[in-house]
Amino acid sequence: MQSLSQICSNCTVESKCRKREFSVEAWTVLVIWNEVQAAAVDQPLCDECYNELRETLIDRASDVAEALLVGAGVKTAGGSKHATPGRSKVRRAS
Repeated sequence: MQSLSQICSNCTVESKCRKREFSVEAWTVLVIWNEVQAAAVDQPLCDECYNELRETLIDRASDVAEALLVGAGVKTAGGSKHATPGRSKVRRAS
């Protein structure tokens, strides 16, 4: 991994930054939770931001699946108002 002194894509502090490997799902939930800006995805991060994001993912591991469903527009047990993919809103006559 290349380490250069540059501006962190997340906190905008000049520091030694490296591109960090998170899964697509991890980046997605971090954006949904407003932990990172979409522009910072797959961009170099400083050690402090990386450690904070990593800890957030670990602490909220049980919330990841629900966040991904909400982000995809699926209705969750919490009652969010997102449409469920594949379901029609048209009612059938009885």
